[in-house]
Parts: sequence; C-alpha cells; structure tokens
Amino acid sequence: MEDPVTIEYCVPCGFEKQAVQLAEEIKDQFSERISQVILEPAQSIGSFEVSLGEELVFSKKNSGSLPHPGEVGQLIMMRLFK
Repeated sequence: MEDPVTIEYCVPCGFEKQAVQLAEEIKDQFSERISQVILEPAQSIGSFEVSLGEELVFSKKNSGSLPHPGEVGQLIMMRLFK
C-alpha cells in the first residue's frame, strides 16, 4: 500500500463538498494502492491542497483554481507509476 492521500480544504470557502467528492473519486480509483484518504480542514483561507504522503500533488494556491474532474487522479497515477 502507498502512503495516504491528504486533502486539505478551506471550510469557510465552502470547499468541503469538493473535498468529499474528490476523496470518493480517489478511493474508487485507487482503493488497492492508497492506504487511506484523509480530509483535513485547512488552517489557511482559500486552501485546497492534495498530498500523496509528504509529496504535494495539487495546490489551488499554485494553480489558481480548484481541480477539474479527473485531474488529481491523473496526477496521483503519474506518481504511483513513475
């Protein structure tokens, strides 16, 4: 099993729904490779960060937007199968 995926999201921004949907998508796609998906309310406003273990996979801060459907799954796949 690989390291867990952590989704850090901004609660005041209303990103919880997107975080839950993304967690389900990741669980469905990588159930045999990912040990768990952790939803973590963020300490910073506007945050939506996804990490695989200690490695940052997606950052709203860096990209300027929330992830598109399938985007995070593709980024995780690239790291799992490199």
